[in-house]
Amino acid sequence: MSKSKKLKIVLDANWYVSACISQKSRRTLYYEVLKNPRFQLFYSAALIAEFDRVIARPKFAKAISPRYIDYFKAIALTHLTETETGPVPTIVRDGKDNYLLGICEGCKADFLITGDLDLLILGKYQNTVILSMGQFLQIVAPRGHS
Repeated sequence: MSKSKKLKIVLDANWYVSACISQKSRRTLYYEVLKNPRFQLFYSAALIAEFDRVIARPKFAKAISPRYIDYFKAIALTHLTETETGPVPTIVRDGKDNYLLGICEGCKADFLITGDLDLLILGKYQNTVILSMGQFLQIVAPRGHS
């Protein structure tokens, strides 16, 4: 792979939710992924809608204020590129997750990073490799080589 080619990445909404409420996940997101000049991250309006829907659940209201959620989104969005969604396949068991594959197709993503087992079990969709954040970081930034 050429050093100048940026890796195209889509992060599942569950990763943004995790980063919003967990300092450890937030640190990983900010310093390992968002600020890495080797990566270009993509999103769509559907991904933002999913984040908004999930983070608004009552269980998260105790952990994080709406004001902080808006602050978090504003910072994250400065590092993301919006993309059109490609055709949305219907291959994931949980149909509401199929839109993520459409985002991957729209931007020709190299990686989809998720914690969703229904997506992880696929392993790959077209040319997009589907990994957990831990697996992804092991591949692109092995310990001691970042």
